Amino acid sequence: PSGWTLDKPINTSGYLATSYEYKQCTWFTWNRAKDFGITFGMYMGNGADWQHQAGYTVTTTPTLHSAVSFSGGQTVGGQWNADPQYGHVAFVEGIHSDGSVLISQSGTGFSTVYTFQVLTKAQASQLHYVIGK
Repeated sequence: PSGWTLDKPINTSGYLATSYEYKQCTWFTWNRAKDFGITFGMYMGNGADWQHQAGYTVTTTPTLHSAVSFSGGQTVGGQWNADPQYGHVAFVEGIHSDGSVLISQSGTGFSTVYTFQVLTKAQASQLHYVIGK
């Protein structure tokens, strides 16, 4: 995306479909974290569940290469809302000095396997960031 640089390119061809279904937000976030040597559990649940899993540090401070968990119905950057029942999860690719946050994400509602979205500092401050291991 314009004005942003990824620390590692995204290549989903090697992404595993283990306990997370292909092209779901959980599948993408779990695999994208693995690109950086970061692990999350195989059974973290739906996107909204990630922020409630025991054994993980969760913060409201945007954190590079963390998972960002959206509660059911929560706005995703003011452009759309997470599923009311399942929520959403995405991966933090970058944080600018103005507090804006670049996320990468997947889901059945997107026309491509993954997409990017920029969150403003105000939007990003409303979310929960799950630190992988």
